[in-house]
Amino acid sequence: MHQDARFTGVAARAPRSVCTQTLTAAVVSVVALGTGTLVSAQTVSHQLIASGLVKPMQTESVPGESTRMCVVEQRGTIKLLKNGVLQTTPYLDIDALVPDQTYGGLFGMTFHPNYQQNGKFYVHHTTGTTSAITVWIAEYTRGSNPDVVDATTRRVILKLATPSAQGYHLGGSLAFGADGLLYIPLGDGGYTGDPGGPPRSQSTVGATALWGKVLRVDVDGDDFPSDAERNYRVPADNPFVGVAGEDEIFVRGLRNPFRASFDRTTGLLWIGDVGGTLREEVDTLNPLADAGANYGWNCAEGTACTTNANCTCGTALKAPVYDYTHSIGLSITGGAVYHGCSMPAFDGHYFFADYQNNKFFSATVTATNGLTTVVDRTTQFAGGTSTITSICAAADGELYITNHTAGTVRRLIQTPAPPDLNGNGIADACECTGDLIPNRIVDGADLGSMLSAWGPTSAGNPADIDANGVVNGSDLGLLLANWGRCGS
Repeated sequence: MHQDARFTGVAARAPRSVCTQTLTAAVVSVVALGTGTLVSAQTVSHQLIASGLVKPMQTESVPGESTRMCVVEQRGTIKLLKNGVLQTTPYLDIDALVPDQTYGGLFGMTFHPNYQQNGKFYVHHTTGTTSAITVWIAEYTRGSNPDVVDATTRRVILKLATPSAQGYHLGGSLAFGADGLLYIPLGDGGYTGDPGGPPRSQSTVGATALWGKVLRVDVDGDDFPSDAERNYRVPADNPFVGVAGEDEIFVRGLRNPFRASFDRTTGLLWIGDVGGTLREEVDTLNPLADAGANYGWNCAEGTACTTNANCTCGTALKAPVYDYTHSIGLSITGGAVYHGCSMPAFDGHYFFADYQNNKFFSATVTATNGLTTVVDRTTQFAGGTSTITSICAAADGELYITNHTAGTVRRLIQTPAPPDLNGNGIADACECTGDLIPNRIVDGADLGSMLSAWGPTSAGNPADIDANGVVNGSDLGLLLANWGRCGS
């Protein structure tokens, strides 16, 4: 998190004078940044999904399901949205373990790729006070009640004590890649002006070298059976395995990658890295090509190159795909690439925000995975831009936004809405055969609906897919032929 801005409302420091050199980076056309001027007839807005939350940090869809979504609260609880209704009883409650503090708390979660079989999910949280914060990556397991998880199922994956007396840059996201491995973005563990932060971000050897990195581990193995606080296997193809460097490190040179998400179409990890006194940046990580990459903090901040002893600017550093100065915003919240169906005008667009300046942006992802045509959509998104802590893709590809101060979850929508010729409230592009409970996923809920209608039926019953007056095996075959996400 941004040391001076995120979660406090305190104005950031005045930028210091630097920058005589810039890194090579893709040129981005910025459209009306700070004005909200439109580039097409399509605009965006938002729909309120839930309110009354306490400092929401992230949403996460329950895998393989269409009716449940988790909402992470900073205080140490995960709430459950079930059939659109916020449940009173938390999905997970570790409030007693997690201190309610400005720069600590429960930051993020992700489900295991095989959650439907093993019931496992993972959280990123802190314990301790600001002067002695510890970051934990922990696993929990679903029990007989799928709506409430027993906190005693906890298994520690990784424990890291912050190396600074003011541990503010801690990351917060967790994500599984297409390779089935867990990616853990971590900040440099320090604060703005911390002289030890940049060296930690660049270092690959030593007790504090895991900070300022993206770590990559396999939670289905254990290379440290005698260590109760290290329960993972190191992938053999991590870049520092067998050479000098900590084996868990996948890439380095980050300041505070607070929010990151995988594009499920390309497999790239999109990272919003919170800047220092100069610039905020968007980075990409390709698991197939970027092992060992150096993102440059702090000899580089965004595309600005500074002069220091930590590293050298040049082609050896991986440049951001986009950055912006502190005249525009002060604390980026990384977002997600849109691949839903209800906003066809924005397919393949990356949405991100600025927490401190309450701004909301979109950008077009290019064929080479750069960003172009960045548009400030703050005016369009009026009422929904306050203190955005996450922009997350649900199972159906639609994007959900958490507002920290307001305690709300909102869904991103397109205006004007796409065609809905049958008037059922679902965009035509989002409907598919077998999706009896319209949510763009054909799954167990739809199967249950069909089985409950089995046999002769009246005209117009959606379970009678072939419209022959009876719900039977032919309808079941049509449903099963479309199993999964519509259009996948």
